Amino acid sequence: MHIRFIAILALLFVSLQTRAQEKPLLLLYTGEIDGKIPVTMFLEGVPDPCNGEPKYRGIYTYNKQLDREKWLLLTVDYNGKDQYVMVETGVSGVLILQRSEEGFTGSWISPDGKTIRKVTLRKKELPANKQEFYEDALEHTHYRYNDC
Repeated sequence: MHIRFIAILALLFVSLQTRAQEKPLLLLYTGEIDGKIPVTMFLEGVPDPCNGEPKYRGIYTYNKQLDREKWLLLTVDYNGKDQYVMVETGVSGVLILQRSEEGFTGSWISPDGKTIRKVTLRKKELPANKQEFYEDALEHTHYRYNDC
C-alpha cells in the first residue's frame, strides 16, 4: 500500500513539474515600420516536444489600433539562428527579421514584392497587469482567422 501511495505521489510530482516547464514564453515588442509607423508585436513561444526549441505564434498591430479586432495574425517560422519569417494571415505582408538581445530588425515585404519597408522592434517588459490583455488578443485573433 505504501509503494502505491509513493508511486502516485511521484506521478503527481512529475506531472506538476512537466506543466511548469510547459509555461509559454511571452514576448512583447514595440517599434516602427519605416521609422514612422508605430507597431506592437506579441509573441508566444511554447516548447516543441521533440527538441525543446520554442514554437512561436504571434500577432501585431499598428499602435493606434490596439482594439483586439485590429490585430494581424502571424505564422512564425524560425531557423534556430535568430532569423524569423512571419507571414501575415491572408498573405497581406511578410516580415523577415533578425533577432538580437534588444529586439528585431529587418524588413516588411508586400505580397507582390514591390514594397519593402524597414522594421525595427525593441523588446519590452510585459507588465503583469497587461499579460491577460495580450494573451486574450492573441487567442481572439487566432480564432477570428481560424474559426469555421
